[in-house]
Amino acid sequence: MTHSELRLVAETTKFHINNVEMFGYLEQARRPWYAHCLSIGVEGVIVHVEADFKKEIFNQEKLLITTWLEHVGNSSFTLKQKVINEQEELIVTGKTVLATINSETRTKVPVPNEFRALLDKDVVLSAKN
Repeated sequence: MTHSELRLVAETTKFHINNVEMFGYLEQARRPWYAHCLSIGVEGVIVHVEADFKKEIFNQEKLLITTWLEHVGNSSFTLKQKVINEQEELIVTGKTVLATINSETRTKVPVPNEFRALLDKDVVLSAKN
């Protein structure tokens, strides 16, 4: 399974992280996927995002966000995400659908075969890929 990982420490001026801040963490964890799209000549733009919040996150809690490629369609792909804490408790699950577009014309284009091939690989994607 091709995936990416992001380790971070939750930071807030409040006692716990609110749901909007969590969406920012999930976005940050998708950055290697955006970079990979650009490296193969397309841009990935969000057309749908959802999250299920399972447990509260507190200030300074250490988190691991894993993002993996679940599905590739004609002109879009689906990423799944999960967030766990140091105790390996499930905190959040997420799903994001991204369309592939031409950066210049801003129109949908087919998902490149290089991206589609990631479904059959076991690769850790980083922002450098």
